[in-house]
Amino acid sequence: MPRLSSSQPLILALMMPLLLSQCTSGFFRKRADKETFGILGKKASKVPNVGTGLMDITPPPPIQMSDMLKKTQKPEFLGERKFVEKDATQLTLAKSLGLSVERNRPYLRRKEIVYLDALDLTATRQRFSPILDGGGGTRFTERQVETGVNNFVRTSTLTTTGGVGFSALSRAGTRIASDLTTDFVRFFTGGLGRAGDSSLAFSLSQPLLRGAGYLAASEVLTQAERDVLYTIRDFTQFRKSFAVDTTDSYFRVLQAREAAKNAYMAYQAFSDTVKRETAMAEANRRSKSSLGRLRQADISNERRWYTAVRNYEQALDNFKIDLGIPVEERIILDESDFSNLRIIDPPGTLDEAVETAMSTRLDLWNARDRVEDAERRVRVAKQGLLPSLNSVVGYTTSSRPGSRGLELSNRQRNITAGLDLDLDLNRKPERNTLRAAEIDLQRFNRDLELNEESIRNQVRTAWRDLEVARKQYDLAQRGLALSEQRLSIEEAFNIEGQGTALDLIDAQQDLIDARNLVVSTLINHTIARLRLWRDMGILFIKKDGSWERVLQQEPPRPE
Repeated sequence: MPRLSSSQPLILALMMPLLLSQCTSGFFRKRADKETFGILGKKASKVPNVGTGLMDITPPPPIQMSDMLKKTQKPEFLGERKFVEKDATQLTLAKSLGLSVERNRPYLRRKEIVYLDALDLTATRQRFSPILDGGGGTRFTERQVETGVNNFVRTSTLTTTGGVGFSALSRAGTRIASDLTTDFVRFFTGGLGRAGDSSLAFSLSQPLLRGAGYLAASEVLTQAERDVLYTIRDFTQFRKSFAVDTTDSYFRVLQAREAAKNAYMAYQAFSDTVKRETAMAEANRRSKSSLGRLRQADISNERRWYTAVRNYEQALDNFKIDLGIPVEERIILDESDFSNLRIIDPPGTLDEAVETAMSTRLDLWNARDRVEDAERRVRVAKQGLLPSLNSVVGYTTSSRPGSRGLELSNRQRNITAGLDLDLDLNRKPERNTLRAAEIDLQRFNRDLELNEESIRNQVRTAWRDLEVARKQYDLAQRGLALSEQRLSIEEAFNIEGQGTALDLIDAQQDLIDARNLVVSTLINHTIARLRLWRDMGILFIKKDGSWERVLQQEPPRPE
């Protein structure tokens, strides 16, 4: 058997803290990241369109806006607030989506949740892998005993203890353990020399009834593995909604900018009308009452303009927060993204859209898998009603009396083998566990049915929303044409002195509303189409947060 000198346990005990001190926090962080990202990489390969974003949770560095395209113009429609767009950084929709997935705080938090779930899985996996444990200590003791007048006996001892253990649990429930311990005492004074006591033990335990087999023994690991997969699917579905919401916010900022521009144009046009009517009133060609109405409308238009500019700035600041950009930064969104919007009909039929969603939605995959989890837990709970019957084998060897150091002897050994039986006559906890598992199965089946119906409802709602949005856009276009025609007529009547100031005011306000409505309905249709793709499960998101589609390119709607 192996034999160590008496000083070696002490040296090992003193060296252990030094060795452990070399493992810095950075070392453990790298090891944790390597193992966790390895799990995420393998799990993510089973989830469509999960992307590679999960493989990094490093906080983003401070944003650098100096390298981006700058806009130098100061638009007149912003009035005295036009400085907010001076030397502003221009952001496209694609760039905005890229910044949002890199810097949006709730998005980064969702990534960290996925990482933490995978990190927890590493601890669960360790329970089914070899685990080493060890420790020890050393003590110096000096005793003084009075044996007579001026007679003392001093005893100085150095006691060293140490131990190392090993255990492993297989997925079939087999548990193997070993333990090596040693106690060594060295007497410096007192007439004694050295003494030691060491032992080595092995044990093996295998359940034969309750807890036996892969199903019951590895249930904790099985569920932990599947939970990480569910979390990744949830995150992937979240990415789709996140991309749609960010796109919606992007175009709402452009919509607010267009509203401010329309309000300014209306204010300027109406101011010109008021100046003309004032001159005609001074020539006694208009009544003071009519002129008063026009002046009041002019003040209202100016107030609407100021409010529209304020709303635009507020929407822009809110969007900066969504992108993780400081609100002090000056940005301007690319208007060409708005001009590129088109009215596009969805492909296929409503029934085909529902059928697609039922086979592609990741949250529905999770609901179906959770039913399988509940069925598996019922089977495990039924096995838990069996008695506990374990086969056990043990082996122990120890050092001879008076040995020095770690010196084990085959003559000092003990071998055991047998069965451990526990009838566990109180089965109420196991009974309750089984009944609770059966009820959970019923609940998860209901949840699956509800999830399926909810998805059908979502797709049908999204389909109807898209149809309505298209019709609303068509009506908005017709309304804009009528409003422009009506304003031209009212202005001509006003010049000829046939119209009324109230009719002119109404025509001007209707034109502003019609222009804003065209912008709003076009954006509504675009977002409704993206939401339909999302609810159908065919909105695939790229790494930078932008979308791509697995269907053929949709043809634009005929004009």
